[in-house]
Amino acid sequence: MEKKDFGIKHIIVIGVDGMSPDGIQKANTPTLDSMIQNGAATMHARSVMPSSSSSNWASMIMGADTEQHGVTSNGWEKFDHQLPPVVVTENGTFPTIFTLFKDQQPEAHVGAIYDWDGFGRLFEKEDVDFDIDGDHEDKTTQAAVDYIKKNTPTFTFVHLDHVDHAGHAQGHGTPDYYKSVEKADSLIAKIVDATKEAGIFAKTMFIVSADHGGLGFGHGGESLAEMEIPFILYGAGIKKGYKMEETVYQYDNATTVAYAMALQTPQAWIGRPVKGAFIGKEAPKLIYGRKERITAPKIFPDAGYFEPAGGVFKADSVAVVIQNPNNVGQIRYTIGNNLPTLENSLVYQDTFYLKQTNIIKAGIFQNDQLVSTVTEGNFRIVSESKQDPVKFKMYQVSGIEKLPDFTSLKPIYEGDVIEFSHKQALTHDLPQEQVAMVFESYLEVIESGNYSFFTNSDDGSKLYVDGIEIVDNDGGHGVVERSGSLELSEGRHLVRVTFFNGGGGYHLDVKYSGPDIPKQIIPANQLYRAK
Repeated sequence: MEKKDFGIKHIIVIGVDGMSPDGIQKANTPTLDSMIQNGAATMHARSVMPSSSSSNWASMIMGADTEQHGVTSNGWEKFDHQLPPVVVTENGTFPTIFTLFKDQQPEAHVGAIYDWDGFGRLFEKEDVDFDIDGDHEDKTTQAAVDYIKKNTPTFTFVHLDHVDHAGHAQGHGTPDYYKSVEKADSLIAKIVDATKEAGIFAKTMFIVSADHGGLGFGHGGESLAEMEIPFILYGAGIKKGYKMEETVYQYDNATTVAYAMALQTPQAWIGRPVKGAFIGKEAPKLIYGRKERITAPKIFPDAGYFEPAGGVFKADSVAVVIQNPNNVGQIRYTIGNNLPTLENSLVYQDTFYLKQTNIIKAGIFQNDQLVSTVTEGNFRIVSESKQDPVKFKMYQVSGIEKLPDFTSLKPIYEGDVIEFSHKQALTHDLPQEQVAMVFESYLEVIESGNYSFFTNSDDGSKLYVDGIEIVDNDGGHGVVERSGSLELSEGRHLVRVTFFNGGGGYHLDVKYSGPDIPKQIIPANQLYRAK
């Protein structure tokens, strides 16, 4: 094993649930700013998928991804899960960074202090000397401060949960969310100060990171807002002002701790230590670098988070506006399913109008090259006289964690909406948490062939066509899309979508694709009332 002595005798990892790079960059965070300036950092580290809490906290302490450790969702429990870990300790669980300290440096004092109860189920209690499930962020931080000052531990893991609560309650990117990040910054300062009071600051390395970011009121999806996380190294053994250009993944956290403390990592771990951040180590030579991003164009009307721009309109025509958020480049767009190229696209100059259901795709071009990701808009235009074609029923279900057996339930409300969506059904006049819903409508199939259906939901959903289950997206989770396919004949077919929201943010949209039909939200003009 590579020998090294970076003067590191203590390590403190501080994980802030739901703290995005955007939060650090836009909130007032003097402590984190100082750590970045006087340490090593990147705002482009990546979570593992799904971008939900259990999977990422597990990867952070286990040096591996979901396919290795098997913590694939928030529903995971030690003896109740679908995917077994690839290797196990004598206790039957995947080895964590705590396990490595117990097995290789049993004299080390190791502690875990966490604000979220669920973190405690991800590691073996016998692997740590101090284990406390904290009481909100202030008391959790105080417990960490007291522990550090009393024990001067070798390794301490601190988990703070309040930023994630703000994201779910007030929304990511809101003033309240940024205030929660500012509070996290002040709590991190208290933990750093505790090492100074304990006389170990000069020999302590800090890692500050997060499990995931967020979008709107949730997370769990594949957007950069959800997947990108900060990764900050600071203190003993760390270069000052080092900008990490190398890729950093969630599972590199534990391996970086192991590297700093000369622990042998298991073969089953896939993480790599961020060696370039350590004093005396060269930055890696990168063959492929990170592409500088040009922000994608914005299509209006904006449909909100997690679904394409546009929406459903009872009108003869709809105005389409596209904006370039950059100071450079030119917007080019297509109407239909084709991705914009120099040859097939139009230069956007001013507002234009759509008179029928269609898809808009737009990108930023520079020097005749597409330099941004492509933005998509789904515009569904129906007659003003068309009756809302989707019937729905709402049920109140206490403690709901998965879709219920609807045959044993009595609806608390019935109504009609224009699409398979949460937008009209979950209104402020009706309950929004601990609810389940059933949507039904007939889909007009113009051409027989193979059709794919997609539900994109938070929490769970399922989709049936003519009574056959096609999509299973059940369970408590952030916004996640799943799909299924089947052959359909020409004519009308009954589509049934079931959906539930346990608590917090929620979302549902339903898409399809078929012969000569690009993937899109099922348009209302192709839906008809169920009998």
